[in-house]
Amino acid sequence: MKGILEVLKDVVTRFDEAGIEYFLVGSLATMYYGRPRFTQDVDLVVRIKARQVPEFLKAFPIDEYYCPPKEVIQDEVGRKGRFNLFNQSSGVKIDVVIDKETDFYASEFSRRQQVEMVPGTHIFIASPEDLILKKLDYFREGQSEKHLSDIRDILMNVQVDDTYLEMWVERMGLKAQWARV
Repeated sequence: MKGILEVLKDVVTRFDEAGIEYFLVGSLATMYYGRPRFTQDVDLVVRIKARQVPEFLKAFPIDEYYCPPKEVIQDEVGRKGRFNLFNQSSGVKIDVVIDKETDFYASEFSRRQQVEMVPGTHIFIASPEDLILKKLDYFREGQSEKHLSDIRDILMNVQVDDTYLEMWVERMGLKAQWARV
C-alpha cells in the first residue's frame, strides 16, 4: 500500500509528464513550512485547459486511480471548479483545484517554489506567504482555529515577505483575520 508521499510523487510525476502545471497547497504544504500533523489527502492547484483533459485522463488509468468521467472533468475545468482523484491501492484522495485565473492565482503560480519534499523528487509548492493568505481566507469562511495555528507555525519556522503579505491582506480584505494571528 502506498503512503501519502508516494502518491504525491506519483501524481506530480504524471502531471509533469502530461505538461500540466501545478503546485501543492493544503495540509502537506503547511507541514512542509510548519509542523507535522495528520492528513489523509493531497491538495493540488492545477492549470489545465479543456484540450488537456484527454491527456489528463490517460495519465490516470482506472486500475491505478479513480478519476471522474471526461464530462465531469471538462465541466469542472470550464467552471474553474474542483474534482477528486483516488489512488486505488491506498485510498489516498487527491483534491484537484482548477486555477481560477484571478490576480491572486496568477501571483501564486508565479511564486510557487520547487522543493525536494520526497527524496529524489522536486515538487512545486505554494509559497509560505500564499499559504498564509489562503489560511486567513479559510479562517474567515469557517472560523476554524486550526488555520490560525497553522499560520503561526509557518511564521515561527520561515522568513516571510511582509510587504507581499500586507499588500494581499489589504487587497483580499483580510485585516481582521490577520490581526488575530
